[in-house]
Amino acid sequence: MRTATSVVAVASLLFTISAYAQAPTDVPSGHWARPAVDTVVATGVMQAPNGRFKGESKVTRRELAITLARLAKSLEKGDWASKPASPVSAGGAAASNGPVTRYVLAVVLNKVARVMSVGLPRAAGREYHGSVVLPKPQTVTISKSDPAYDSLAFLGKHRMLETHSFLLKSGDEPVTGKQVSESLSAMAAGLNDRLTDEPQNREDLGEPPNHKAHEKH
Repeated sequence: MRTATSVVAVASLLFTISAYAQAPTDVPSGHWARPAVDTVVATGVMQAPNGRFKGESKVTRRELAITLARLAKSLEKGDWASKPASPVSAGGAAASNGPVTRYVLAVVLNKVARVMSVGLPRAAGREYHGSVVLPKPQTVTISKSDPAYDSLAFLGKHRMLETHSFLLKSGDEPVTGKQVSESLSAMAAGLNDRLTDEPQNREDLGEPPNHKAHEKH
């Protein structure tokens, strides 16, 4: 799980094609987060309705869940594979237990996505055995009318959430830097597992899949 490890390191150091994808008009051209904001909006991972990114706004549980699902799908499609590294000016640090702004989240996601795109294999179009070390699929209990329901259902089904993840409660409570780091790590591990398979489950390596046997223990 080297990809997940890289994500943990990046997130811990930094701790947010429609009308929504238009370039933000409320982010100054020389702003420290401008390159990252432009990229995450262009890929659809984060949005700027009517050109307003509102970078100083605090990221909520609901927004983080929706954003992580978009990021996972974007990475799986290979949207980040050809993006060169871009410099980010100093600024926007978030305390481990402090709230995270959309500016900070944009910078973190921009860096994490570039790291992950290097290590993730391309989608093979086949279903792999789930890792025995990852949490089992999480059940979403919030209302289906909640804007985050579909995103949480996707993350939960594909084991991209920690057991009893705080995101499953959704809502407008601001998230902390530590929560962003933990959630990104879980998403990265689940996505990596979705695109690869553990050696003991690889039929092409001559070993019969024993995933169910492991689960019984």
